[in-house]
Amino acid sequence: MASTLPRTITRSDPTRIAIEWDDGIETVYTARELRVLCPCARCVDEITGIRTLDPASIASDMTQSDVRLVGNYAISVRFADGHDTGIFTFPMLREHDPKAG
Repeated sequence: MASTLPRTITRSDPTRIAIEWDDGIETVYTARELRVLCPCARCVDEITGIRTLDPASIASDMTQSDVRLVGNYAISVRFADGHDTGIFTFPMLREHDPKAG
């Protein structure tokens, strides 16, 4: 079973965030990948669970300006388009590893 506990979270530049998990695996997200994945109520219908955010509306050169821990279970990200309401839980981030495709 894949670990959902981060060992380190690194914001090395405004275009990417890297998470090294407790099992030694590293997941790297671009800011655009995270913005498209946002689980907030503005991006996903709360009743149906259907994604309402059109991925085509997110710039390919999206950046983020801030990453914060939310308790011991998630991160929040402030994106260049002003969006900052998503809470990205560690299990969700591990499940949506871009390399796992």
